[in-house]
Amino acid sequence: MNFLKIEDEINFSQTLYKLKREIENFLHNEGYMNIEPSIFEGYDEFTDVNFRIDKKSTVKVFDNSGEILILSPDITTGIINKFMTRWELGLILKIFYYGKTYMFSNGIKEKRQMGVELIGEKNENTDESVLNTALKIINKYTDDYLIEIGNSKFLKGLIEACLFNKVDYDNVLNLIYVKNKQALKEYLEKLPYREPISTLLNILDLEGNFDEINRSLNGLYMNDLMKEGLRELYNIDEFFKNVTNKITYDLSMVSELSYYDGIIFRGYINGINKEIIKGGRYDSFTEQFRFNVPAIGFSIELDELMKYLYKGVI
Repeated sequence: MNFLKIEDEINFSQTLYKLKREIENFLHNEGYMNIEPSIFEGYDEFTDVNFRIDKKSTVKVFDNSGEILILSPDITTGIINKFMTRWELGLILKIFYYGKTYMFSNGIKEKRQMGVELIGEKNENTDESVLNTALKIINKYTDDYLIEIGNSKFLKGLIEACLFNKVDYDNVLNLIYVKNKQALKEYLEKLPYREPISTLLNILDLEGNFDEINRSLNGLYMNDLMKEGLRELYNIDEFFKNVTNKITYDLSMVSELSYYDGIIFRGYINGINKEIIKGGRYDSFTEQFRFNVPAIGFSIELDELMKYLYKGVI
């Protein structure tokens, strides 16, 4: 971020410091412990998991042995790679962090983040509890927000039932990601008809409150994995009915990060076109380390939150 006056830059740094301390104190009171993440990740370790990220967008460096490292584009990936190699059965990590992520797009882009991870614990209310922590944070700064929630199990169950080859699978997922309804319709019409495609044709319309989505699903194809995803969303909806009316659901939600395998959520503030909060569940990510460990978390995009809170400073 560029400043014309030194005074403006100092003021920005002070307000950012206060914001960080405020969120840190809240998370500490919620029972989370602070860690300091590394800014480096192994290139292969990151891209093998997050295969949908454009590899050209990563910021690469070389160590003395010639191994390719990258400046971290996603802090969660680094945390899992760090802790899972030493994981102990029965361990529960309830942690938060402050860090920066880096991507290359017309130059190196640096973003400030705070994040929350709950690893090793899953009970009937874990998803709701973590999501409620995210909601409390955004609600500290505005009541003009919206939380969008999806579940990757629904979309995974649906697309796998269509029996696409890898090229079609990737193309369909990318069209859903960019929410190009017409292009998705045209692409699917060229493929051999299968019953699940009837639901996939409607996927971008399956958003709104939970009751509206349920009505829209009437008569469409469903399988067990899709039903499991819906049940998880139903439980969330029941939990938050008496908490907030600022939640909406989107069954077509896709993340650029490829490791989510349950609920996915994003938090927006009215007038800001980028997410303030984003996260989800990623249990299957841990399986490559010989353990199936429940894990869920989210990040707070501090630069976007600062733009909203301190318009006169930035």
